[in-house]
Amino acid sequence: MQTKTGIIKRIVDAVLTVLLLFLMAYQVTSDVLHEWLGIGMTVTLILHHILNRKWYKSVFKGKYTSYRITMTAVNTFMLAAIALTALSGMAMSGHAVPFMYGFINVMTARTLHLAMSYWSFILMGIHIGLHIKAMTAKLPDKGKIVFNAILTGVSGVGLWLFLKSGIINYITFQTHFAFLDYTTAKWLIILQNLAMLLFFVLVGYVLSEVATKGKDKKYSLKPLICFVIAVIIGIVLNLAVKESSTENGLWNSSWQTSQSTSAQTTAKQKEPDTTAQDHTTVSTAVNDSFILIEGGSFNMGSPDSENWRIDDETLHEVTVSAFYIDPYEALQSDYEALMSSDPSTFDGEGLPVDNISWLEAVKYANARSKAAGLTPAYTIGDGEVVWDRSANGYRLPTEAEWEYACRAGTETPFNTEHSLSADDANFYGHYPYEIEENYFDDEVLEARPGEYRQTTVAVGSFEPNAWGLYDCHGNVNEWCWDYYGEYDTSQTVAPTGTESGTRHVYRGGGWNDFAKNMRSAYRAAGQADMKSYNLGVRLVRNADNAPDKKLTAKENVKPEKDGKVLIAYFSWSGNTRDIAHSIDSRIDADIIELTPAKPYSTDYNTVLMEAQEDQHKNARPELNEHIDNMEQYDIILLGYPNWWASIPMPIATFLESYDFSGKTIIPFCSHGGGRFGQSLTAIAKLAPDSDIGEGLSVHYSGGSTLDDDISEWIKENGIEEK
Repeated sequence: MQTKTGIIKRIVDAVLTVLLLFLMAYQVTSDVLHEWLGIGMTVTLILHHILNRKWYKSVFKGKYTSYRITMTAVNTFMLAAIALTALSGMAMSGHAVPFMYGFINVMTARTLHLAMSYWSFILMGIHIGLHIKAMTAKLPDKGKIVFNAILTGVSGVGLWLFLKSGIINYITFQTHFAFLDYTTAKWLIILQNLAMLLFFVLVGYVLSEVATKGKDKKYSLKPLICFVIAVIIGIVLNLAVKESSTENGLWNSSWQTSQSTSAQTTAKQKEPDTTAQDHTTVSTAVNDSFILIEGGSFNMGSPDSENWRIDDETLHEVTVSAFYIDPYEALQSDYEALMSSDPSTFDGEGLPVDNISWLEAVKYANARSKAAGLTPAYTIGDGEVVWDRSANGYRLPTEAEWEYACRAGTETPFNTEHSLSADDANFYGHYPYEIEENYFDDEVLEARPGEYRQTTVAVGSFEPNAWGLYDCHGNVNEWCWDYYGEYDTSQTVAPTGTESGTRHVYRGGGWNDFAKNMRSAYRAAGQADMKSYNLGVRLVRNADNAPDKKLTAKENVKPEKDGKVLIAYFSWSGNTRDIAHSIDSRIDADIIELTPAKPYSTDYNTVLMEAQEDQHKNARPELNEHIDNMEQYDIILLGYPNWWASIPMPIATFLESYDFSGKTIIPFCSHGGGRFGQSLTAIAKLAPDSDIGEGLSVHYSGGSTLDDDISEWIKENGIEEK
């Protein structure tokens, strides 16, 4: 007969299990209820430990058997995981305990909360499993057989659900957010969580048997057999569902489509399609295997209906002449052979050259022309680059040529004619097209979240476009000749961009870009000396008799950096604020925090939507601060978090509120994996007459190397430390 205390213990344990199942189903409870359930779980857990206080009193008493060591270890780790889950959750609370918000850095808290909540889930399952023998002791033999059979079958399904849900990435601290399924019925989500929990109950059951020997010194094989069968069921289901998804042509989610980076970087380069659209690889005296692109007309830019279009993508008809183009992005090996150095961030055979400036791309084109016995297209000197359009040597494509070749006859956002997935190109695969407005319901997306490789991959690793060109979307951005500016829609035949400017265009997006910034019409811009880990080149050369005309591009004049310094920053979670004050402690500068008159929500999920909505409508939030004497500052250290691969819109308000002509803007950015994204382009466009210094990207709060990173960055930009 159970005592009243024993009955209360069973009730408390049952309540804890139910609370756990619902806490792990965020898409069922939503934000407010999730927080209050967490508080309820914390209170119930405290009661659980009070009721089991005898266990704590006995920890340092008596003999430790294998079973007791296992139980103590699991209980200790579970208690630590649950405590960290609770503390990190309270640090993000916007409802239950809002006064505790931010006592742990919010982004750190998110990563910790996601990992520890799943570790708590796993360890609680194992904890239950360690007691399962005692819990089922009174069942008849037939009842135990039925119980073991049900546990085995459901556990197998639970293992499959665990593997397909990407939870391994969560418990290894690889992400600070979870892709949740909002389309499945709520009751089914709870049952799915129960199935996963039961798999770890089975793991605990096996551990209890392994750690407990019978009088005959033998182990019971029954739970081990059940475990092996469950694993087989899980693996078979995992493979079967993957195969089914592939056959049905479904967009696979991130855990289904992931391929190793090494596999991509060693992928065999494919030969270009030499028949599509009559654009053929022509063997010429140069013998460079460039593809001939026949001249023609197309609609350059994007229609008003294209999602995430920008105002500088005005749709207009353009005609281009025939030209030859490299089917691949320029390789590191080719660049190093001609330039005697390889500036690339990533090292590997078959990788494209990256981290080269527009001016270095021009010099590389000339070097390749000379090596092939062709007339160089460019004359470089006296602070300018002159392009002889009639020269037969290698050169950068014009914007119009690049977009014409990339589109290959398509008019859709991507030349694939469907939303780009991580199987189509190398980009920040977690963020496919239109994820921004569908972040919490990615089931509606045509392309689902996929792999983020975090590096360049071998050129030609993916299928080419219809005209045989590889990696027009992703891998590295590609420099074009043109100055950045509004399209001159009256210039419709072989356009070369505006006659003057301070930025040059680059196209195509890179390995760390979101899909929205890899659209065929998307235009990025940077000054001639800008370098980046995702910025390379693809060369072209003339095919027909080009016009006997010369164009000139001026090199940027660098302003002096000996004036007064202002640190201006926007921060939401506190990461950027901490970085800004760390910088301020090292240099003589004024510092100002930019705060919106209408603050963003303190709730992470809500601010995600607010941020993307502001970007979508190109908003300019009003700021509380105004600087009356901006003219006194020559250097602005501009800080911000990377929001949706760009600047937060309060930074856009700041940049449009003052004249930055002749000033140096030096960016510093906190991010969760995408580094600067396209934020440097946004700054370059909004402050076109400024000079952009060398930026500093900091992963979340920067970690133990932050102080050294800041000191090196300050020195690199020619600013004196105190």
